[in-house]
Amino acid sequence: MKRPKLKSWLIALAVVGALSSCDAIMEDRDDCPTGLYVTFVYDYNIQRADMLKDHVGGLTLYVYDESDRLVASKTIGAGQLSKYGSYIHFTEGELPPGHDYRLMAVAMQKDWNAALATPGAKYRQTGNSAGSEWSQFFIDLDHTATAAASRAAVLPQQSASRSRAAVFPHQTRSAANYYYVSNAAPLDTLWHTLDTYTTPADSMPKTMYPAMLTPAKTDYTWQRDGSIKSSGQERVRIVQDEPTYATLSLIRDTKHLNVTLRALNYNLSNNTLEDNYVNDEDYTVEIIDNNSQLDCHNNLTKPADTLVYRPYQQWTTTFVGSGDVPSESAAHYDLMFNRLIYKNASVENDKYAILNEEDIAKAKNAVLIIRKKNGNALEPVGNNDSDIIFAINLPYILSSGRTWVERYYHYQEYLDREYDYRLQFIIRGGHVDEIQLFLGTHVHIIPWALRQQHEEF
Repeated sequence: MKRPKLKSWLIALAVVGALSSCDAIMEDRDDCPTGLYVTFVYDYNIQRADMLKDHVGGLTLYVYDESDRLVASKTIGAGQLSKYGSYIHFTEGELPPGHDYRLMAVAMQKDWNAALATPGAKYRQTGNSAGSEWSQFFIDLDHTATAAASRAAVLPQQSASRSRAAVFPHQTRSAANYYYVSNAAPLDTLWHTLDTYTTPADSMPKTMYPAMLTPAKTDYTWQRDGSIKSSGQERVRIVQDEPTYATLSLIRDTKHLNVTLRALNYNLSNNTLEDNYVNDEDYTVEIIDNNSQLDCHNNLTKPADTLVYRPYQQWTTTFVGSGDVPSESAAHYDLMFNRLIYKNASVENDKYAILNEEDIAKAKNAVLIIRKKNGNALEPVGNNDSDIIFAINLPYILSSGRTWVERYYHYQEYLDREYDYRLQFIIRGGHVDEIQLFLGTHVHIIPWALRQQHEEF
């Protein structure tokens, strides 16, 4: 029998090899992707762009079985997240196929351990050990018993003829439920799971295995009636001997607010600041809210724990004008706080930006309070015993900054997408004359002429 030539034999061998590839048979898949591949996206923001690689520095993925028990977790850091297409892979040995799994991710600007080593208040996870139930997972913002404040410290003693509860609703709670959040440093930014999406394996381009596709755009919106619409899913099923691709969309919970008290002086002598001069040390700026804990759904819990946020940085700037150019001084305050929820948006008394005392008594939303100090003591202002100069329904006034297109967002969706705000109070003649809200390149003048609260500064 004539022996085949070497060239013909090599060609036949190559054909057999091609037919034996992972696209043709399932027996040998050592070089083929199997198991679960999870990538992440942070496009639930006002820019509607994936900013994960530029914002997130540390992420932990938790996997729960069909009984919602934690069966696996993995962490990746900034070095892996700084490029598009980063993913976490679980082999079939780590997560047995044929089962439905729930995925949950939490992330920060730093690795969790690095964040815990920094000054200031920390986010801390509980219920994240092996075997823990998904419903028992919580993220708490530091507010220890040693930081508890009395009602008088948070909201000063009112006149004897008027109940403190009539001035601020949180005063009806016990004194031990007030906690200052440490302002020694800015909060590290927290992200939580928003939604989960899967991509069928047969729609993935073969040249990209095992890398992921660019994550799909998040399809998760609040409807005008307050309901939620989503194309995501609660669980991901792992198929044996095939790759399973999932994408987790993240939502940013931590917000930043800059407050400026800007005094304009039109009647100056010798170009020196006087009368209307403001200094950051003369005022106390606070945010009071019940938002100390987030659960597995990223909902706020522990409504009895009232947090008091104060600026992590504050400073004063001055400008001396001449001629028709007015002089001015400005007090600046930077604050960070946990997720902001717009509660009772349909209640009439929560629809006003500037809160009078009777409105404050009925409000349930976060409130921004500006107070006047007298040295180290609190100074009563105006014709009553309260030192509160201004009290503002914070989620209302911040959501007032929506552009025409953004007004199609529900209040809560807008507050969850936006994360950086600037509020400026224009003071003329000792009164707040105007409130301006800055968002990106937009300046919004907040109308409130019918709700005047002209307290002396």
